[in-house]
Amino acid sequence: MNDIDIHDLIDKYKEIGTSTIGHLTGVGYLPDIKPINHCTKTIVGRVLTVQLTSDNTEVINQALIQAAPNDVLCIDAQVLGVTACWGALRTCAAIYEKLSAVIVIGQATDSLQIQQLGFPVFAQGISAITTFKSNQAQGTPASDIVYRFGEQTTIIRSGDIAMMDNDGVFILPVDVAQQLLSDCQKKHKEDEMKFQIFFEAYRNNQLDKLFESQ
Repeated sequence: MNDIDIHDLIDKYKEIGTSTIGHLTGVGYLPDIKPINHCTKTIVGRVLTVQLTSDNTEVINQALIQAAPNDVLCIDAQVLGVTACWGALRTCAAIYEKLSAVIVIGQATDSLQIQQLGFPVFAQGISAITTFKSNQAQGTPASDIVYRFGEQTTIIRSGDIAMMDNDGVFILPVDVAQQLLSDCQKKHKEDEMKFQIFFEAYRNNQLDKLFESQ
């Protein structure tokens, strides 16, 4: 893994949709994490994790400061249930810190303001119930996240690679992402070529001609 150029890997996955990855594997897919904003491109970045252990969310602010530009902050807020730990003001902070995106395994709030800001936030859902200052135990930064959905269990670690778009989110270890890259690129190229041929015929009212030539 030491020989893998992380920045090059990230750049190459920006050309590949998550549905292409999903043709080849279900590993690392987070089924119930969806975009709050309409997402018109593939966003890829190195993951920085945060795990909440109570309603004290101060560790999120610390992680925002510690994050490197283009990182993807992934917050385990499962302990909060229906209570949101992410909203408009933290989105403003993420923009200022030049993050690529935020993933909340839990709830977000201020959905209209987040949409106005246009920053990529992915979450399990939207809630009007939010956290406030708490003296409970703080969460931990860079902690492994155990994500469970049905029978699927995914371990998310700081340093993993997150790929996300309007269809959903994958988080993969760097070596797994590297192993899948060539097949993903091939699949993307093949599918994009087929789609463009169809789209051109459709746009020019030539579908009958297209299928007659098959």
